[in-house]
Amino acid sequence: MEIVYKHIKNGYARIDKEGKLLITLPIRKKWTEFENIMIEKGQKLLNRYNKHTHISAVQEHRILLFGEEVPLKEFYEQYNKKIPSSSDLLPSATKILKKILEEYSAPLFDIYSKKLWIPYQKLIFRKTSSKRGSCTHDQKLSLNLDLIHLPTKYIKYVIIHEACHLKEKNHSKKFRALVESFCPDYKQTKKELKKFVIK
Repeated sequence: MEIVYKHIKNGYARIDKEGKLLITLPIRKKWTEFENIMIEKGQKLLNRYNKHTHISAVQEHRILLFGEEVPLKEFYEQYNKKIPSSSDLLPSATKILKKILEEYSAPLFDIYSKKLWIPYQKLIFRKTSSKRGSCTHDQKLSLNLDLIHLPTKYIKYVIIHEACHLKEKNHSKKFRALVESFCPDYKQTKKELKKFVIK
């Protein structure tokens, strides 16, 4: 834990990229009860952070693909691309990752769509901060691009979940039964998936 004092009005706590707790406090409140309150809040934040499995999607020499580490050189060479500078790693990889996720997920969406006898209109891939996927009322499906970094077990579950929304738009008992018919262990898979944080 690191405490920093600044000329600010209010204090705040955050977790840095390395998982370290950083607390910033107003200088005027140094050595007061407020400091103890902020440390306590920061500790709670750190405890919540540590309950999750944090995944670093792209690093200097490798990228995480379907839960497996792939050397960046191999990743880019496969698509006839040069390895970009470290600051451009993720932006330059996005187009390739979209293509890979589409190649994996589109056939599965086709399978479940046919089983449900309901076609989907469009398949979209984008990076979002919260949702793993979505299905609109006009049958457009989307997947969070971050899924590409997780093992296929979790991607398949999200695909099934969203495909079932083609038929059942809410999370009713009927919907859950439909998901379970395609993914019998969905409850455990969903629980595990919630623990992942991709950075």
